[in-house]
Amino acid sequence: MFKAKIRGIYSTALTRLLIDRGFKIVQPSAVIKERFKIEVSSESREPPDLEIRDRMDRQGVYATGSIGSLRLLTSILKSTLNDVVIRGRILREIERSVLGSEEIGETPLENPSNMVATLNIEFPALSKRTLDSIRRKVRPTLDGHHYYKACGRRISSLLEMAERLLEKGYLQEEVEALFKETIRSEYPHVGSVIEIEHVKIDGRCFHLGTPRILEFEEETGLIRFRRTFVKRGVYDGLKSRKEPGDYAITDLKIGGWSLRTRYFSGNGVYKGTYINLNTPVELYPRGIRYVDLEVDICIWPDGKIMEIDRDKLQERIRQGYLSERIEPLVEKKVEEIMNTISLDLERDETALTL
Repeated sequence: MFKAKIRGIYSTALTRLLIDRGFKIVQPSAVIKERFKIEVSSESREPPDLEIRDRMDRQGVYATGSIGSLRLLTSILKSTLNDVVIRGRILREIERSVLGSEEIGETPLENPSNMVATLNIEFPALSKRTLDSIRRKVRPTLDGHHYYKACGRRISSLLEMAERLLEKGYLQEEVEALFKETIRSEYPHVGSVIEIEHVKIDGRCFHLGTPRILEFEEETGLIRFRRTFVKRGVYDGLKSRKEPGDYAITDLKIGGWSLRTRYFSGNGVYKGTYINLNTPVELYPRGIRYVDLEVDICIWPDGKIMEIDRDKLQERIRQGYLSERIEPLVEKKVEEIMNTISLDLERDETALTL
């Protein structure tokens, strides 16, 4: 039985999950001791095989421990969370005291029981929702709990206040409505300039400019923004020329699996569409965030339509970054998009294409 020490905003959900899968919790915080009725004993003070703590951005956790405990943790997370992303490198080989840099799972390890490593684990939107459900088995929990905790600061504090009302017996629907109305002013609106955090599976994060929101339907979560280009270049996937004065109209939906960007020349001539498949989009006070799932769909002005880069997603799954559970979900979304494409709508920049 592996022993785990867990801290941070995901601690209640992860504690429940790991206990159910055979882990023993040691050195628990006061809150975890109370919630899980863990008695203080010499065993509860034992050193852990695995330590889990928040990342600075609260979008996931770092897990440091023995190779065996990390392999079991990885198996548990991949079998539970559809879009979890797991990244990791060997930190230290205890017996030999030699720093290493091999990717876990790619290179056979000598004496793996003597190795200590750290995994960088990201919880995109679906993972957060599943962790909400797991936490709800332990404590009253608002929908979106871990997402709101990841927002930090005022929203996180207001969430704690709202969930104290749940603990006192207030109706969940009433508390959620009051909470959402209270935090509404924290979020972008029409005219706001937002950031786009385009996170790659390997952990690189690209900030795709700071566009201004043109349209935002709060009830449906539909957002549209426009960017104008000032430099020459080539449009990804489409391989067509980008000219100064060209502009892009991007449509997305909060919780949607894609960003749809249509390109036009300076005088409004349609140049093509690039649809990026990603984990469900999350809207934060500063902007939007998602993990790029590599698969894209390209539409050309002559009506040609092509899905590209499925092999890149499959390679990332093979490398261990993602669960195999993600591929059929992406495949379903690609099929849905392909079945609803209309070239007339793509050419009409005023049309909503989602």
